[in-house]
Amino acid sequence: MSEFFSDTNVAPVVSRRLLMIVLAAAATMIVVSFSLTYWWLSPTAPVAPTVTANALTNFSLADYATLEGVFCKAPVTGVTRVVTPQQLEEEFGIRIRLVGVTAGGGLIDLRYRVVDLDKALPLLGTHETMPSLVDAESGAELKAPETMMHHEGLKADRTYFMHYPNGGNRIKPGAQVAVVMGDIRVEWITAQ
Repeated sequence: MSEFFSDTNVAPVVSRRLLMIVLAAAATMIVVSFSLTYWWLSPTAPVAPTVTANALTNFSLADYATLEGVFCKAPVTGVTRVVTPQQLEEEFGIRIRLVGVTAGGGLIDLRYRVVDLDKALPLLGTHETMPSLVDAESGAELKAPETMMHHEGLKADRTYFMHYPNGGNRIKPGAQVAVVMGDIRVEWITAQ
């Protein structure tokens, strides 16, 4: 039984272990304190100026790859700008091909072609700035359903389409329709 009990003192070993743990914790606290102090007192990096959506219309296609959070935003200034379909194509590179009443009057089919991708990018992208349709006579506005957002990879020389629910046949064949994208309002297109 004497082999189980020895005269060696176990306390110094425990004390050394405890000392090592305390020293490791102290070193960690010093490193964390220094890091937080350096982070808190360090000069902040200059903040890049916020780019407005209106300024994006002057950028080229290559510039869009360097911007975060503003890709494909329609110009929104609060002031509506009325353009003709020809002006839309010249200034924004989008040609409206069709506003058609279909499915027995229950749907409106909007088709447009991207003829100049650089010019079209600021107008197409997020659901908030997706085209909406406004009837000239009644003032009824049709918005695209959330699921119609499919413009993540716009390409030049491609025709895109959107379908709008036309409850109550608010827009009828022959009606004059405006297409609204952000502050840009394209007047008037005859529904077919």
